[in-house]
Amino acid sequence: MPLWVVATAIGYAGGGKISAFVTDYVMGDLGVLLSFAVMSIAIAMMQWLVIRKQILGMGWLLTTLVGGTLGGAFSSWASFQIAITYGDAVDFLTIYACLRGFSTGLAQWYILRQKFKLANWWIVATTCGSYISLLIGSLLMQKLGYFATLFVGLIYGLLTGLVLLSLFWHRLKSS
Repeated sequence: MPLWVVATAIGYAGGGKISAFVTDYVMGDLGVLLSFAVMSIAIAMMQWLVIRKQILGMGWLLTTLVGGTLGGAFSSWASFQIAITYGDAVDFLTIYACLRGFSTGLAQWYILRQKFKLANWWIVATTCGSYISLLIGSLLMQKLGYFATLFVGLIYGLLTGLVLLSLFWHRLKSS
């Protein structure tokens, strides 16, 4: 599990830094979509390096890329639209984080359900993990500075890593 946490944090931070440059060079909706794709594939590649012996094939990379990219774009659009409609009554971060975590988790669940009986919990883990990590990261952003994205990735990696470890443990116990 420590490798999962570190890999997720590095993927999150590295992907976040690189994706920030994408919107500088590609404008509009395409830039936003490509930015989410860069971040998603960076996270997926780092996580896949940790689980590649347990989850064979390229499925993890593809599902994380699709779920993270489309989910990121949709969650940005939806949270912006809801914030415009309802104003301060709605927490932009909550909507964004939960939708993005849900979409990524749902896509990854497609792969995990083939290996784990309790894979449905993965969707809950990614949704809650995304929300909690982004909430804590936003509260500490001023203090963390450049390390905020790395810290968010560490929290997300820890929360999802605990669930992934539970899935492996339950499968081992059931065998």
